[in-house]
Order: sequence, then C-alpha cells, then structure tokens
Amino acid sequence: MASSHHLVVIMFADIAGYTALMSDDEQHALELINRFKDELEKITPQHEGRIVQYFGDGCVVVFESASHSIDCAMELQKAFNEAPVVPVRIGMHLGDVLFKNGNVFGDGVNIASRIESLGIPGSILVSRSIRDQIKNKKDFLLVSLGKFDFKNVPEPMEVFALANPGFVVPKREQMQGKLKPRPKNKVILKWIAGLAFIVFSAIAVWFLTSQKKTAESIPEKSIAVMPFTDMSERKDQEYFSDGLSEELLNLLTQIPELKVIGRASSFSFKGKDEDQRSIAQKLGVAHLLEGSVRKDGNKIRVTAQLIRAEDGSHLWSESYDRKLEDIFKLQDDIASAVVQQLKLKLLPTIADAGSPANTEVYNLILQGNYFLEKRDMESLSRALAFYNKALAIDSLNARGWAGVAKCYNLQATWSWIDPQEGYAKSEMAAKKVIELDGKQADGYRVLGAAKMGRGDWAGAEDEIRKALKLEPGNNDALRLKALLYRSFGRYDEAIQLIKKSIELDPIRGITYLNHGLILFYANRQDEAIVAIKKVLEINPAFPRAHAFLAKIYLLQGKPQLAYKEFSEESDEDWKKFGLILSLSALGREHEAEKLLSDFVTGFRNDRAYLIAEIYAFRGEKDKAFEWLEKAYKDREPIIFIFLKDDPLLKNLEGDPRHKSLFRRMNLPLN
Repeated sequence: MASSHHLVVIMFADIAGYTALMSDDEQHALELINRFKDELEKITPQHEGRIVQYFGDGCVVVFESASHSIDCAMELQKAFNEAPVVPVRIGMHLGDVLFKNGNVFGDGVNIASRIESLGIPGSILVSRSIRDQIKNKKDFLLVSLGKFDFKNVPEPMEVFALANPGFVVPKREQMQGKLKPRPKNKVILKWIAGLAFIVFSAIAVWFLTSQKKTAESIPEKSIAVMPFTDMSERKDQEYFSDGLSEELLNLLTQIPELKVIGRASSFSFKGKDEDQRSIAQKLGVAHLLEGSVRKDGNKIRVTAQLIRAEDGSHLWSESYDRKLEDIFKLQDDIASAVVQQLKLKLLPTIADAGSPANTEVYNLILQGNYFLEKRDMESLSRALAFYNKALAIDSLNARGWAGVAKCYNLQATWSWIDPQEGYAKSEMAAKKVIELDGKQADGYRVLGAAKMGRGDWAGAEDEIRKALKLEPGNNDALRLKALLYRSFGRYDEAIQLIKKSIELDPIRGITYLNHGLILFYANRQDEAIVAIKKVLEINPAFPRAHAFLAKIYLLQGKPQLAYKEFSEESDEDWKKFGLILSLSALGREHEAEKLLSDFVTGFRNDRAYLIAEIYAFRGEKDKAFEWLEKAYKDREPIIFIFLKDDPLLKNLEGDPRHKSLFRRMNLPLN
C-alpha cells in the first residue's frame, strides 16, 4: 500500500493499571477492555476521528481538527467515568505522521504516547501545539503543568491539562511517565555541584538582604485563601470547593486588620506545581489557607490548614465532617480558627441577609459565581440562569440578587443585550441587594458601573464612594474608580488607584487589562504593552487583551504585529473590527472594504462606536462623526467609557462636532 505524510492530531488512550488488573481479576479486566473498545468505536466517528490501531490496553486515534479531538476526548472520559468506571488516561499532540499499511508512524506518535504516560485516570493532557490551536475556544479551559524532558525527545515540552469541571488535573508528584532519567555520572554531578556553589556564593549576599527586605515588607497579618481541592470521587464538585474557598475569603475580608488577597490572584495558582513560599512571595502574604473538600450527597468533609509560608510550618489544621445544611456554621468555625491563630480579634458572628438558609440555594449561587468569573458572553448567561434559579427558591437572598446585578451589568456594558434594558435590570437588582443587606459593597459598586455606562459621572462617583466606605479594600470598586477618572483624563489619580487594586489582587487579568488601557490613553504606550502582556501571561484568551495590544502596535506603525494580535483575539466582534483596521494599515484596501461592509451590516445597531473608530483611523471624518452620533444617540456604553482621549480618534479633535459631542456628554475637552 502507498504511504503518505499528514499533519494530524494524534490521540493516545490507555487503561491505567491494566497489567496489574489482569493479574488480580482477569474477567473484570476483559470486561473493561471490551467496554473501552465499545465506547471508542461508538464515540470517535461522531467527532470525525479515525481509530488507527489497538495495542493491548491502548488505542491510537487521529483527527484532522484539534477542537474535534478535544470534544471527543471529553465525551470519552465522561463515558468512562460512568459505572463500570474505566480508568483511562488520554494524551494528544498535533504533529506530522506517516500512514503506511494501515498503521501510523513518526515523532508525533511518540510524543503523544509520552504525554499520555504522564496522565492519571480521568485526565486529558495535550501538547502546546494543541493548546495553540484551541486557546481562543471558550469551551476549553487549559492549565499548564510545566515542561517535561521526555525520552527520545530533544527539547523539554510544555504539557497542558484540560481543567473543565469534571475532569482531573494531575498534580506534579502524580506524574511519572516516560521521562529521561536524571544524570548519574559522578563527574557531571561534581561539576554541577561546584558550579552551584560558585553561583550560590556570588548571589548569597544579595539573596539574604533581599529576603530580609521582602520579609519586612510583608505584613504578618496577611493571608491568601487558596482554592480548596475537590476530593469527591467523581471530581465533579469543583464549583463547590472553589465556592467554599471564596466564602472563607469573603468572611476574612470583613476583618479590617487583615490583608486578604483577592480571589483571582489566589486562584491563578490553581493546578500549578509551585511551592508555598514562592506563591506567598508573589502574592505578598505571610500565610496561606489551604484545604480539600469531599462532598457526597448531603454529607461533606472539609480539611483545612493554615500555613506560615516562610518556613512551611502548619499553625493550625482541622478536619470537619458535617451535613450540608451546617455549611454556614462550618465556614464561621474555619474563619474564626484562622483569625485566632493570627492573633486578631475573633471573627464577629455574621448575621448576613445574603447567607442562604437553603443549601440548594447555596449550591446554585456557587455555580453562578463559578461561571460569572469567566466573564465571556456564554458563561454570563449560564451564571444568570443559576442565580435566577436560586432566587426562585429564596427571593430575599441578597447574594443571589448581587449575582444577577453583576451579570446584567457586564452584558449591558459590552452590548451583549440591549444596554439600557440591561442597565435598568442591573440597577433594579443592585437596589434589591442594598435593601436586603446594606453592608454589601456590591450593590453600590454595580450601581456606579451602570451610571458610568450611562454617562452619569457624578452619580457613578457617589455610588463608588459608598462602596469603598463599606469596603475600602474592594479591588473591583477601586478599579471602577480608576476607569471613571480615566474617562475624565485624570490619569495620575487613575494610575494610583489601579496600582492599589493590583496590590490587593496582584495576579488578576481584568485589573492588568484596565491598567494597560489607562496607560494607553495616557500615551504611555511601552508601559501599556507590558501591562497587557501580563494579562496574556495570566490568560492568553482573555477577552479584548489581544485587541488592545494590537491597537498600540497599530499606532506605533507596526501593522503586521497588529494584524497578528487581532487575529488571536477571542472576542469575535473585536477580532473582526481589528482585522479591518490592520488590513487598512497594510494597504489591503479591497479586503478591508469587504470586511467593513459586512461589519456595518451585521453590527450597525450595537457596535457604532467601533465603526466610528474605523472611519476615523482611515481619515474619513464625516463618516466617523456620523457613527459617533449614532453611538451617542443609542447610548452605547463604550462611547462614555472610551471617548475621552481615544488615540484612534485623535484626528477628530478640534472639529466643532467633536467639541459639541463632548459638551453634551459633560466631558472636559482638556
């Protein structure tokens, strides 16, 4: 038969521990291998995959599409997790292979096999080549597990794990696999030891002095609540374990003497193999609260430990076996124990109107919070559905109303729903939060965001002031205030506020994106690039990060770089907008015109401001003002947020129409 080379996705799947199982229970092992093959042959063709060959307890499958391969792997693992459970590991790589006589050969096959060997039952591991193909797909959540030195592979390779709810992310110590052995040559080891000694000697003084300085700069009464580990048998309670961590964080935040790092920064280390001291130094805290959750029906076991990061010592640890209806008492018990160990005043009893009395409501709110944090259009719709279910059971739950308010506010701001209707619903829900629990900052903060999106500058500042009076360390309120000041051109104050927000939550994508945006508008472009690249380090698919970075490159006269960044944007509307800009800058006018015509037809009712930016950048002032007027008439939120000092609209300044628009929007010209 003829042979041929193809670039394909290679999927390796095998049954973990199959050899030992054959020795212990041959009949059960045979039942599992038959079920393994049945599921593969049923599911694989549905995702355009092709089974190439079986080998004992494993199988090689190939795909033409990376997204189809991930969809298939997810469906397979879900099937294998149903009784009788088949403990399957899956590894994938995109590479060039040779098809010959019905078999497949090549380095791509070997790499996929080695990636699969690192896995544990229930995991899906992929190479960077797969990750790069699907990084803009919102349905797939990937986390890096670090680089591995595989046998017969020249360079170390980075491996990623699918981290969607219900899928297992292996810890570094669990990953064995087909790795290169460590060098045993004594001469080499001596040379390395000698080199290490020289290096150590050279930096010892610097290290000791910097460590002293770092230790002195970190307050003793500071803590980060790390995401608790889901220890449930089916690994399907991630939303619950994450939610419990966040509940504890919220309780500790209520203590003025205690510095508590925000959720996004703490959770950025989820699934990563990093030592406690390093995490604490990056977050700027002296203590870490870690733990695990095992939930089974109405029963829950929680293990928690308070760790002094400097030396890794355990100040306190405890295990709790409770019924789910006692979850609120459990949270108070853990938080009080932490506070006592940190020698602060005991945590006051919380009589919080926002704490659900119904455990079903509690579960629904945690699931809503999980999807809200993702911030994309589909996830916000899912979050809103969970909050509404919670309110259908308990209509007086302040936290449920706060979730609804946040969802509608974000949907309105980005015109995913009618902005005015969305803001009206957001304000209604926020006022309900204040009515039910006037101590929550969220109600006032969301009111401030809605008023800002409508151009009510004084009203927005007043609501933000109320939020910060209740919670001076609320980094979302600080970030919103920074954006408000930016909208007025008060850049020094805006930068000071956004830096304070970063200090409170130092590894959060949205804060760095806003930091970059403020610097960009302040004409500090090189600093803006650094801030936005930080966003992409945290999350390469963060909405609009690539687009804002591309805008900077465009204004720096680097259209090719701009085109590349716009091409990688995860928000499809902004991606299309950006491609029109960069194609125009590259002189590819025919392509740009075709895309612009389609964009105007498809988005004239909710993207008028972006259309105005395109025409202004192209020097077509009359059309730019025509679309700006439409954006203002339609009360499109981003015209209020972005108009002042917009670099893409610079050539409109000085025109009487520009001055008229600013007067009507109550914005200062200078």
